[in-house]
Amino acid sequence: MAHNHGKADWTDDERVQRMANSYKVRYDDRFWKAFSSLTNRDSQPVVADFGCGPGLLLADIANRFKAHTAIALDESEQMLALAEKNLRELTKLESIDIQHVNFDTDEIQMEKNSIDFAFSGFMLHEVANPLDFVTNVKRVIKSNGIFVVYDFVSGNEEMFVKTVARQGMSEEDARKRYPHMCKHSADDIVEKLETSGFSDCRLITIDAVRAVVVGLKR
Repeated sequence: MAHNHGKADWTDDERVQRMANSYKVRYDDRFWKAFSSLTNRDSQPVVADFGCGPGLLLADIANRFKAHTAIALDESEQMLALAEKNLRELTKLESIDIQHVNFDTDEIQMEKNSIDFAFSGFMLHEVANPLDFVTNVKRVIKSNGIFVVYDFVSGNEEMFVKTVARQGMSEEDARKRYPHMCKHSADDIVEKLETSGFSDCRLITIDAVRAVVVGLKR
């Protein structure tokens, strides 16, 4: 199998910790402004993060939406262990569900129409078949639930290099990974959501290299 240059090695404890440490850089004020503008909702009882990483974003979303249940899904056991710790320490959730999932090969073990709000951050570029992934997420979202995708997008290599440098990546690594981590345009992401059946899709682009895209399940 060819190496996926868009995907980091999340079995590396140092790299996992580095991702946790860069949380506020990746999810900065500009992200939250776009997120708030596109979601604009109060209570979301059941929230899920597909590719949850260290769980810090899921904790923030659970608190923001007054959720009682959070579902953390990731391929990395190291990330999931950190996510569980952070969710227990940073939230007052009634239920925390931790799921180890390889999004390229595993079916999402969740009942149809079971979650109110789904999120996926910096992950769509990693999956082998993004449309299949988005379609699987749609299956488990309730009617009138929403899916938010946040990812790097194509079109500005220099801005990408500058952006990931703030997260600790070297220029050499950034240029090597640019075409793989930015393989979709913002419009590509909207098209994938619409093709899978989401409606009222909207997007906001940040820094020319990050996009927040929201779709509604009717």
